[in-house]
Amino acid sequence: GVLWISKGDIMKNIKTFQFLVFLIFLGAAGAIVYNYAFKPLPYEWILNVAYGILGLTISYEFTIRLVMKNENRASYLEQKLKLWNNISYRVKNAGETSFNEMPIGIIVFDDNYNIEWNNHFAEKIFMSHALVNKTIENLNKEFFEKLKEKNTIFKTIIYGKVYRVEYLVRDHVIYMTDITSETEIEERYQRRTLALGVLNLDNLDAAFSSYDAQERSLHMSNIMGILTEWVKEYNICLKGYTDERYLLIMTHQIVKDLCVDGFTVLNKIQDYAEQKEIRITASIGIATKDIDPVQLLDEANDQLDLALNRGGNQAIVKLDDQISYYGAKSASFETRTTVYIRNKTEELIKLIANASNVYIMGHKASDADSFGACLAMQKVAQTANKKSHIIIDEKGLDETTLGVYKSIQVSHSYLLDNFIDASDAIKNMDDKTLLIIVDCQYQNLLMNEKIYKKAKNIAIIDHHRRNQNAINNYKFLYIQPSASSTVELVVEMFDFAKAEFEISPIESTWMVMGVLVDTNNFIYRTTFRTFNVLSKLQSYGADTAKAQRFLRENLDEYVKRMKVLGDLEIFNDSYGIAVCDDEIYERTFLAKIADNVITVDNIRAAFCIGRISKDTIGISARSLDEANVQVIMEKLGGGGHFNNAATQLVGITKEEARQKLIEVLKEEKKGEKIMKVILIKDVKGRGKANEVIEVPAGFGNFLIKNKQAIEGTVENLKQLELNKVREQQDQEKHLREMQELKIKIESVIVKVAVKVGANGKLFGSVSTKEIVDEFKKQNNIELDKRKILYDKVIDCLGTYKIPIELHKEVIATITLYVIEGNK
Repeated sequence: GVLWISKGDIMKNIKTFQFLVFLIFLGAAGAIVYNYAFKPLPYEWILNVAYGILGLTISYEFTIRLVMKNENRASYLEQKLKLWNNISYRVKNAGETSFNEMPIGIIVFDDNYNIEWNNHFAEKIFMSHALVNKTIENLNKEFFEKLKEKNTIFKTIIYGKVYRVEYLVRDHVIYMTDITSETEIEERYQRRTLALGVLNLDNLDAAFSSYDAQERSLHMSNIMGILTEWVKEYNICLKGYTDERYLLIMTHQIVKDLCVDGFTVLNKIQDYAEQKEIRITASIGIATKDIDPVQLLDEANDQLDLALNRGGNQAIVKLDDQISYYGAKSASFETRTTVYIRNKTEELIKLIANASNVYIMGHKASDADSFGACLAMQKVAQTANKKSHIIIDEKGLDETTLGVYKSIQVSHSYLLDNFIDASDAIKNMDDKTLLIIVDCQYQNLLMNEKIYKKAKNIAIIDHHRRNQNAINNYKFLYIQPSASSTVELVVEMFDFAKAEFEISPIESTWMVMGVLVDTNNFIYRTTFRTFNVLSKLQSYGADTAKAQRFLRENLDEYVKRMKVLGDLEIFNDSYGIAVCDDEIYERTFLAKIADNVITVDNIRAAFCIGRISKDTIGISARSLDEANVQVIMEKLGGGGHFNNAATQLVGITKEEARQKLIEVLKEEKKGEKIMKVILIKDVKGRGKANEVIEVPAGFGNFLIKNKQAIEGTVENLKQLELNKVREQQDQEKHLREMQELKIKIESVIVKVAVKVGANGKLFGSVSTKEIVDEFKKQNNIELDKRKILYDKVIDCLGTYKIPIELHKEVIATITLYVIEGNK
């Protein structure tokens, strides 16, 4: 029969089931083999049954194997699925844990910056227990504003820590990484970055030329004292090249501190020089950047050169490629010598001689100085046997110079060959062409920029102060802010020319005009050199009366100028501000008004504001020696000279320009209304007696009136200095005495006998009074018990070292023997 086994039993007893089927198969197969091999079976149906069983067992085995194969695969897949489910669950949990616990803040927000999801670290960043449903703007407004800018990567500071923020703008997701430590390391590195400076004592040799060695040594010692105190205060290393020049070694952070201080050491040196009536100032050039030290020193020297070219008495700092100016509160000193002028002349003539052709160019709205300097430079070029040409553009001449050029066209046509149109000059230029720029050193102010851009060789001669925007691709540079005019600088070269040349009386007259205009008829920046130049030009036939006729203005201009002057505004009792009407004026018109205003009594600086084009407001500024208008104009985007400067403001009204000027003057005035006084009593919060302080003038007068101070005049300061010298001598004497006393104290001992108990313990302790009393008794030296610095209880026998302060710089040590006494 057929043995029925359920599927469940088969699966449970698969091996037993297969064995039974195998036995049945063998029985059927054996019956068939017996039937054919040995003897036929007695009944035919038995053979048929055997065949049937054989077929069934084979079919059944095949079926079972097929089913088992499917069952095995299903079981495999089931196990695999369980494994994947387990892994997925663990990965999911790990992912959620990572998102929540990893040290990176993650925030997801909607279009309105409302937080939809965040991890735990984000909550720590904002010190909040829950961020969801909060608006980022309410968490940190500065951070919110940066997000609104849509920057994908930026830094932000939250609760004192610095984070690097990666912003996925499209997905509204931000990742915040704490980089506080890295930032601190970076800042520490930057603070310690090397900075080099060069300090120059301006005009030193000239100032001491009439002093003997002892006087020079005394002044140098005092100046070095000022510098030593300064470098000690800021921890700067100072190394001298010569008496005149010093190397400054410091760090980036020290430079920043100096910038905050404003380089007051310049004022201290200037004050000392004024007290001693010597013409010395200091100039400093500093550079700090992570570059090779040799390159850094070159950068520092460049800044010093810039400071000197701007007139000195100032510090110029290049801090990470940003240039800042400090000081420049006094007019520049005359520093050029005859030897220096000769050297510069020979250097320029050599350049001219090696050039294929020479072009001379001034600035836009060319004035009398620019035009006269071009004429004078042409004469210098002749000494090198070079034909030179002056770039001319009638639209680029001011009214006075245009009048001169028209007179050339009419009455002096033989001179027209000396001029050339810019377009013709450009055609003839090659790599050996020399372009000489006079009375200008800024590309945007040149009469023609195309010529400058094409020129490979450039020489610059100017008397204006220089800044970082000046042309720097020059082969020759001659800048002297102390000169009255560029004409003065060029005419001085005549004495050192290698060949003779001729100057007609009319040409020398036009050169004189340049001096007259730039000095406002010798009101300012006029030195003995200026008159030497005038004398030389008169020797060539210059006619000052004719020069003045060229400079005369027409009646309409005169009336307009008087009208503007009639509405002159006096600001803060110190500054004169004139404002023109809405008509468009030449810049020379504004300059003439400023020249007029500066002649008014008690005016420290004069300004004229007017429209010089449809969308440009010009400001012309003038001063004598009481204010540096160049610094004032630089704050408004302009520049110029200590006494003569200007600026141009585009896209604003005259009133807006006036307000900008007044704001700058207010800042300028803040540092001016101060008074130097000498305290004769201690003043709380201000200083102690005999100190020199600077206070607002009103408060200074109050101190003087209440007999708390005296005015810091030269005489009073000299007396104070004398008193300080005497006091210093007394202090030094006292110090020597205390040092000698220290030797005496430490060379002896003092014994204090005390009563002790049976076990050797003192009855009480040794007081400081007992120590000093016994010291006087035994050594005849009186000491102050209040100066003893020992604060421990002396209640045992033995040897003690007792420190005592004799002087703030001298501490002696008493050797004390505490011994058993009879009392």
